[in-house]
Amino acid sequence: MSTKAHLLALSTTIFLLFIVFRLSPFCVYKIDYDGGYVLCVSVFKKFPPISSRDTVASLDSYESFKDRKYNLPPAIDEKEDAVNLSDKNFSDVLAKNQHVMVAFYAPWCFWSKKLAPEYEAAATELKGKAVLAKVNAINEIELAKRWGIQGYPTIYFFVNGVHVDTYYHDRKKDAIANYIKTKMAGDLYTVMTTENAEHLLTAQSTIALGFLNSLKVHTHSYDLSNCLSVSLNICYCYDKKFYGLEGEVLAAASKLHPDVLFFQTTRADVAKMFLIDPEIKRPTLVLLEKESKQLSHFDGPFTISVIDDFISLNKIPLMITYSRETTPLILNSPLKLLWLFAAVHDSEAKSIFQETARAFKGKVNAETCIW
Repeated sequence: MSTKAHLLALSTTIFLLFIVFRLSPFCVYKIDYDGGYVLCVSVFKKFPPISSRDTVASLDSYESFKDRKYNLPPAIDEKEDAVNLSDKNFSDVLAKNQHVMVAFYAPWCFWSKKLAPEYEAAATELKGKAVLAKVNAINEIELAKRWGIQGYPTIYFFVNGVHVDTYYHDRKKDAIANYIKTKMAGDLYTVMTTENAEHLLTAQSTIALGFLNSLKVHTHSYDLSNCLSVSLNICYCYDKKFYGLEGEVLAAASKLHPDVLFFQTTRADVAKMFLIDPEIKRPTLVLLEKESKQLSHFDGPFTISVIDDFISLNKIPLMITYSRETTPLILNSPLKLLWLFAAVHDSEAKSIFQETARAFKGKVNAETCIW
């Protein structure tokens, strides 16, 4: 049979399918295509989206495809520790709770159903410490639209009512709970000796150091186990039980950047080790980026919002390799992104790219994608 005859037969079949299923939710589409020689029918479920087909099916297998059972739990569980949110209580819950995770889901969505029991288990584990909430985005269309929801599930994390992060990590109970504990762990440590400062300079963490006027004593209880796991080996060296008014600003800023360790000092010799002029007007701040060990000096009003902007702009290195671990850091960056697709051994291309990154520092983040 000729190609034209094949296409005519396929078009006729698609037309007949359209007639058969026109009263059902099953949609039949056709696409003009002459780039290959294989003619087939591709069948897609409502989710995942059209870019990832569920199967390539012949017509006689559609019935088994349509009736396939996934044996998933319902998207909503009656025994809930995760709070149900709507347009009526959304703002109120965020205003009354410091740490809130919100999952926007669709009841029909495969991935939403798969997330549900893990999310509920995490909510139970963190009950009384943080709020895990959920929004049925199909029922709350305007609320979902207001927050730019385009896929399900979409998971946001809020601190003091501010959306500070989008959750892209593993959707298992332990991963969700550990992520929230890490976010809650953001706090302020005190370093008062050059020996401890030396540890900070070599630590495998991004460090923010505030050079302050004074430290006013406040009692402050804490759970050191909530420190970032990569930094546990250095947290024990520092006194974390007091900070004053300037420290309060730093402590509040630390809540917005749990991937950065925040420290304070009044010691000129400690400040000097971080290339801070001991005679500089205080309070001031430096950021030590963990990959390049590059110091960025703060120059602006010592307020939470300005410090937040400074940390966001400088905690990402000039060049960073795209990976699963760095995805949240890259996608949450306020800067524009410049991408390089290069082989891992292509040092010349990366060298040129790095020079470009230096020229646009503070304006564009240069990202390296290795294949």
